Amino acid sequence: MLVKEWGENRARAVVVLLLEEVVSFFNASNTMVDTQVAFTTDMIIEEYPYFKVDDMKLALRNGMKGKYGEIYNRLDGSVIMGWLRQYNRERCARADILSYNDHKQLNEAESSGLYYEDYRRMLQEKAANGDQEAQKALNRSNDTLAFMKRKSLEKQRKMLEKYEQKEALRNKVQQEGT
Repeated sequence: MLVKEWGENRARAVVVLLLEEVVSFFNASNTMVDTQVAFTTDMIIEEYPYFKVDDMKLALRNGMKGKYGEIYNRLDGSVIMGWLRQYNRERCARADILSYNDHKQLNEAESSGLYYEDYRRMLQEKAANGDQEAQKALNRSNDTLAFMKRKSLEKQRKMLEKYEQKEALRNKVQQEGT
């Protein structure tokens, strides 16, 4: 997403700036030089093309906070890539949980619904027991079903007419050809 969102050169510049922030944060004696930052930038863009800027910032900030372990006076591409791997695992796990929860809610919503036929049966029972509101609702439902049936029949009639016209035209062309 970095390259897609920013273009390749700007994406590299953003990652370099983020890495420079990390390098300047730590007071490590074994730290990254410019060529290591460049190589690490290339590897990040290659390995995590789907990361957004916010993903990068969060992963690097978590690393700076020590969430992914101590750096032990050594900051290099391996450490940074380890942070990003750990962040990506957490990110994917969180996405899986959210996806599963959405799936579960959708299934619960579908299974707890009332089918139209069941609704009509319920209305018929209530109307038979004298419920006036149920009778009104059942009448509206009957009107709607009748309207839909008329529309469906009209559509079928039009399709049949078109078919008959095509057949008549085809027969006429065949007769003229012989």
